[in-house]
Amino acid sequence: MALIGTIRKNGWLLTLAMVLALGSFIIQVYWDNAKSGNSDRTTLGKVNGTTVRYDDFERYQKLIYSNATNDQLFGARDKSWEYFVKRALVAGEAEKIGLGYADELGNYSISDAELNEIQFGNASNISPILRERYARNGQMDMGYLSQVKQALDGGQLETAQPQFFFTWKEQEKEVASRRLEDKIVNMVVKGMYTPTWQAEMGFKESNERLDFKYVRIPFDKVSDGDAIPTDADYEAYLKENPRLYDQTDETRVISYVSFNVVPTAGDTAASKESMAKLVPGFRESKNDSLFMLTNGGEYVEKYKTKSALPAAIADSLLQKPFGAVVGPYLDNGVWAIAKILDRKIIPDSVTARHILLKGGSPASEKKIDSLMTLIKSGKARFDSLAIRNSEDGSASKGGSLGTFAEGAMVPEFNAVCFYTGEQGKLYKVQTQFGWHLIEITNRKFIKNEPSVKALFFSQPVEPSKATQRSFRERAQVLMQNAKNVDDLTTLASQQPGLMVLNTKPLKSSEYDMGQPLSPGNDARAIIKWAFEDDTKVGAINKELFIFRDGAVGFYDNRYVVAGLKSISPKGKASIATLKAIPESVTKVINNKKGGIIKAKTENTSDLTAIATQWQVKIDTARAASMLQGGSEGRVIGTAFALAKDAVSPIIIGNGGVFVLSPISDKKVAQVPADLTMFRRQMSSSAVVGIQTNLINALMKSADVKDNRLKFF
Repeated sequence: MALIGTIRKNGWLLTLAMVLALGSFIIQVYWDNAKSGNSDRTTLGKVNGTTVRYDDFERYQKLIYSNATNDQLFGARDKSWEYFVKRALVAGEAEKIGLGYADELGNYSISDAELNEIQFGNASNISPILRERYARNGQMDMGYLSQVKQALDGGQLETAQPQFFFTWKEQEKEVASRRLEDKIVNMVVKGMYTPTWQAEMGFKESNERLDFKYVRIPFDKVSDGDAIPTDADYEAYLKENPRLYDQTDETRVISYVSFNVVPTAGDTAASKESMAKLVPGFRESKNDSLFMLTNGGEYVEKYKTKSALPAAIADSLLQKPFGAVVGPYLDNGVWAIAKILDRKIIPDSVTARHILLKGGSPASEKKIDSLMTLIKSGKARFDSLAIRNSEDGSASKGGSLGTFAEGAMVPEFNAVCFYTGEQGKLYKVQTQFGWHLIEITNRKFIKNEPSVKALFFSQPVEPSKATQRSFRERAQVLMQNAKNVDDLTTLASQQPGLMVLNTKPLKSSEYDMGQPLSPGNDARAIIKWAFEDDTKVGAINKELFIFRDGAVGFYDNRYVVAGLKSISPKGKASIATLKAIPESVTKVINNKKGGIIKAKTENTSDLTAIATQWQVKIDTARAASMLQGGSEGRVIGTAFALAKDAVSPIIIGNGGVFVLSPISDKKVAQVPADLTMFRRQMSSSAVVGIQTNLINALMKSADVKDNRLKFF
């Protein structure tokens, strides 16, 4: 009571304490958000100062890629981000040169009339965006676009199909942006010109020919142990290639050890026993499709020849009585059983024609029945009815589908043609495409090989909980003992079957670490950790990463111990950058090996002596041209710069060390007086390069702030 009285007398102290506590909490939340980069949850990024809003991005992705599966989600995000970056860049460039205008929402766009023309106008003008998404059999369905336009103009689309309406309106922004992009590219293309001197030079480079002999000394003539690169070697390579490995984005390399969780012998035996318990029920089942459905199997009606059957049970399936169950048998890590339903000889090919009515409505089925009655009564010919009624490309051919092999058609259609149907008779069947009226006009039997119809039921051999726990404990011990990446490498090398793998240099938005790890959310979790501000080079994550791949089973199939190996900052490449890129490491090592080979070569002016010393052969290049340099441009360039019989200095190429000598004079073609055609070819090549690379070059040089790491 005394305490309560004291509080009442000094209530202001309690109020002050509560205010201070609440203020401290707010400051802590703000600080935590600032540390994690989450202080702004609306800005996904900026492109040359233009904000990419998260809600705009999410709306676009969910509408345009609404059908994306979980496996496709990350790819959809990448494509969406690329679109927003391009859109901001294109708008900026268009505004500078007076293309288009800013609409009421600030989006740089084109006129309504122009937008209408590239969406619903002449077929030749339809936007590439629409061609990609709505073309059928390679052709733009203008009738479909006309229906969309009518629905939009009539105001029915928003209420009848709101999802499609909002998708189309979002897509209009994309169509407009692509139009502006095409205009910018075309403006540059129109300014392209190939002058006479360039055409003459290009003609000479294309048509000059030279024969030369050469020696190639492979880099593996020097062992890796004798060519361990130093920082000075990397520095020298940077000086020779100052911009080759500059970083447009910060990248990080992750070192990791993967524990692949595999079933034990005990797991395999338990799985076999589980499958064996199903045999009696499978054998006695009167409703096989229900049995398969109840036990997680799939009922597939298909006949198979011996070569298509599992080798372990092929003979049994072709010999045992109908209703017999064969197995369990092990097939590629899966225990399976099979029930024999039927055997027959099926044709090698079938010739047929059909009439298709799309959709599965009762009205369509009724019409198929009517058409069948007309044909059977002799009142109409099949081909005539097909021409007038069939709703697919075969209509113009009287419904003819030609001759096809077993399995070429959808299952229901295939079953009629190869399993149950007879030549000369009519059949109706429903498939995913609609109702078909089928006539089998020919069945060809060549091999006369017996086939069996059987139901196959299988269960993969999965590691038990105890097995998963065993692998997890091993991974945890390694994780706890490894203080840094160097420790991880040392400790892994001491355990059989373990090795440290390094990823390629990864950007913050990536979701694929490369094989053997599957791309997706599990890999993304590791990459997000690697890019956290608090993650330092050499650090080991003290939380085990777990991979669950639905393709092999919904269980822990990998435990991954990960560490951050290196960071390559955005901008000019450094020695650390080169060391983080496997390709550049290989080139630096090869450069060093090339220097060693060059220093050890005794007679550099005699190809025969060089070949003898290094135990390689002398090869000859015939009719080489400047345009055939490929990966060895330095070698080809040197050859064309030498006189006949002169010997080159030692050349350190990409595929080895070369010494060469021309054995002919350069064969120079006479430059024609009229270079019009050749000039046109050169211009066309340049145009293709511009169309492919102009916007990408703008993206590469843009000031892009990518905050996607904060959101997903």
